[in-house]
Amino acid sequence: MHSPLPLLLLALAITGLALSLASGGMLQPDWSLAILLGALLARRGTWPWVLPALLLHDLALYWTPWGVFPLACLLPILLQRMDAQLGPGLPQRMGMLLLVSMPMLFYGAGLMQWSLTLLLCIPVWHSLAYMYDRQIA
Repeated sequence: MHSPLPLLLLALAITGLALSLASGGMLQPDWSLAILLGALLARRGTWPWVLPALLLHDLALYWTPWGVFPLACLLPILLQRMDAQLGPGLPQRMGMLLLVSMPMLFYGAGLMQWSLTLLLCIPVWHSLAYMYDRQIA
């Protein structure tokens, strides 16, 4: 039986993308990016549906596929290697979150918007990790 969680997260990410596009310069986090990165950090096996959504995110907001998407493509591979060597842990995932979200600053998001996005991503990631752990148990 398939979980409805990916569809719900994609719907929330699309809604967040619409909020980001409709905000007109209002200071707010990148809702879509926070949801998608939170899902990817919570479980690296979500990449088949997260990466296309991140490509859509970059094309819609930055008008180029070279935003967050290229670094996010490396994230599942890097997390797999780090988890194998160090074990799954918070420090390496926090480092990957900072690394993958850096292109936001290059493409016009201010330091405050970047910080808000990171602060939103952390509880999303924690909640999803908790939900995935409950599904397995």
